[in-house]
Amino acid sequence: MILSLDESIQKLKTEILSQDWSLSQKKIEPLQAAFTCLKNRFNTRKNALAILTMADSVLLYAQKRQNQIPPEFIDFLKETMAHVVTMYEDGKFDPDRDAELFKRVYGKFARLKEKVAAEKGAPPRPAGHAAGSSAGESEPWEEPVSLDDATTDLARAKTVRNPSARVPGQAAPKATEAKPLPIQPGAMIRPITVGKLSLAIAEEHIALIKPLSPKRRKKYIQSSQIPLKDLGGWLRRLSGQMKGSLALLKNGKLKKLILPLMIPRGMGLTDIPDEEATMLVVVSNGHWHGVILCRRLEQEAAPLLSLARAKNGDIVGPARLGEDQELQLLNISQLLEREGFLFMPE
Repeated sequence: MILSLDESIQKLKTEILSQDWSLSQKKIEPLQAAFTCLKNRFNTRKNALAILTMADSVLLYAQKRQNQIPPEFIDFLKETMAHVVTMYEDGKFDPDRDAELFKRVYGKFARLKEKVAAEKGAPPRPAGHAAGSSAGESEPWEEPVSLDDATTDLARAKTVRNPSARVPGQAAPKATEAKPLPIQPGAMIRPITVGKLSLAIAEEHIALIKPLSPKRRKKYIQSSQIPLKDLGGWLRRLSGQMKGSLALLKNGKLKKLILPLMIPRGMGLTDIPDEEATMLVVVSNGHWHGVILCRRLEQEAAPLLSLARAKNGDIVGPARLGEDQELQLLNISQLLEREGFLFMPE
């Protein structure tokens, strides 16, 4: 089941006001679809995403028990959904308020974890502790939630191992091969300014460049989405302005697409969209697409002379454009795979 953003919010509102305090499979599935949609909407707000993940854990718990769960679990779910609706409808993003809300919600979530542990006759596990049992045996709560960084994807928590430790008699692991560079010398790249940081972007990833008015910028930042129909002109076909795979789509289908607003990470880049951006850039890699905001993008591209790997978030490393010009190259492929939209034309 796939729900739109409006349908997801309406589903949460309906469930919040519902007097039916049961969680049947018929009710769980559309709520899970709504949470999936909203996780994509809040993918740049780590505390909001963590709150959604905790609510999703309650759904998984109810689904696993297959009977009526205690009322405090429903209380938590309804309260959490109300917070999500409020965050969506509030036009102003306040990271401090999100962090404070996460702490309050997590405190209640931790008490529910203790209740589950007490019912099982086992001591509650501390937050952030990875479950020692297999994934098939673990409860939804055993996915760690870190209060320090409000992790946005609890399922990705990994156990850190000492790379030098070896089991006696076991052969030493083979050295991993170096990953190939995303682009090779000779490829065309352009200087781009994201926030206050001067970077470089591969020309092959640029699908469309458009100026950005303050009104449109505010709208896109609030919704974290860009309807492609906004980018078409009165007399020009939108598909005719595109480059790459988007240029091959029929104009009508292209105008129905809504792409996510993505935020590059690393090298001191902020974790919120640039409120002083003057341009938007539609970027593509194969069938992955998204939009980034920037303050400046050079009109002329230059050939890449050399590229070193010095990974930092979505930064590949220093790219040399000339004898006296070196800029950090954006890893658009990585950014798209994390935050972009995968569109496979029929």
